[in-house]
Amino acid sequence: MTQYNNVTIDPTVTNGAQLAANISNWRTASLSMHSGVERPAYATSGTMWISTASKPWKLFVFDGAADVAIGELDPDGHGFLSAGGTDFTNDLMTAETDESARDKLGAFSTSGGAITGFVRVLFDGATLASFQASGQSDARIEFRSNNGGNGYVEIGQRNNGDGFILSRGMEYSFRSDGILSSAAGWSVHQDGNVSGSRWQSWGSPYAFEAVSNRIEDRAAAHAGNKAPKGARIQHDSGTYDIGGCDVGFGDYTVDCAGSQALTGLQCFSGGNQWVRLRARYLRNS
Repeated sequence: MTQYNNVTIDPTVTNGAQLAANISNWRTASLSMHSGVERPAYATSGTMWISTASKPWKLFVFDGAADVAIGELDPDGHGFLSAGGTDFTNDLMTAETDESARDKLGAFSTSGGAITGFVRVLFDGATLASFQASGQSDARIEFRSNNGGNGYVEIGQRNNGDGFILSRGMEYSFRSDGILSSAAGWSVHQDGNVSGSRWQSWGSPYAFEAVSNRIEDRAAAHAGNKAPKGARIQHDSGTYDIGGCDVGFGDYTVDCAGSQALTGLQCFSGGNQWVRLRARYLRNS
């Protein structure tokens, strides 16, 4: 029974059974939501009715001249699709909560919320993924391990144009002047030089200058203990007579003292062949 098959009451009919039958028909028609294989003949402008002539069922609104489809109902799958819509609009219409709608659309909240799985950003040579901070001094992305700890890494850009990485409480800045610096106090400069307080013990906070200073100091210290090439060795004492030997009798050994050098010989006239050795201390000029 549908409202299309509904009947009117003849006011002259006083039969109780007929009245009960008519009321029963109205109840059935009301519960049927004006459904049937075609539009009810009594429909007026604004009447909404459901066509059950085929599946899926069609939901119409009669505008007084023609039926306007506003959606489809699947009585088997229990789904609804708006007329002229898409899966996108259908998900929005059928979602019971904001969270459910985002889940259906594969979206996430622009403020708060959580994303599970992987996020993939695709771009080509002309289009880049852009992360921007509005009303803040820095634009940053935070990577945090979901292991119950507080460790995280931040990558961002300061409002002065400097890029930075913050890890384990230590910041590394990629400055706009081309210098890479650390909050610990070291820097890598544009020309490749490295600076830090550790180098100061060699006379400069810059590695190149500090190493150069160290080489010069060590070279000078080493050269100070050596005689220069072509230098003359000067006598540093008078002549020492260190002993002699008779070349005609016996075997003798006569040595100079530790830092002396042999400077001459002395012999005596007579029948013997006695020769004495003479030595002096030397020094670098």
